[in-house]
Amino acid sequence: MFFNSEGKVELIFNQKIIKKKNFDDRWVKFAFGPQGFLKTENLNLGIVNFKKSSTALNHSHDVEEALYVLSGKAQVKIAGKILNINKNDFIYIPAHTDHQVITGEKSIKILFIFGGAITITH
Repeated sequence: MFFNSEGKVELIFNQKIIKKKNFDDRWVKFAFGPQGFLKTENLNLGIVNFKKSSTALNHSHDVEEALYVLSGKAQVKIAGKILNINKNDFIYIPAHTDHQVITGEKSIKILFIFGGAITITH
């Protein structure tokens, strides 16, 4: 939890104070969730930046996921279908659906949101 100078839980904080967690193909700033700056049980929200020329691990979650592209462009493979995604696009991924991000010559930065107490390990 993030506490202000009066010892109360702070409900507003800037992403600049969240440490990056580095993975082989990306970095992530977990804002809310079990790994989040603010520990929450049923909400996961953060920013992920996929490196250029990378293919994320194909995976699925037990819950729905929503993405919003903050910058860049890439492709997302959802249930075997490859789609182009660009800045300002929203992407919906149903629960139990395989998905992965595939970047080209540029990186892509995405805001992600999903429910449940999920821990990202890959």
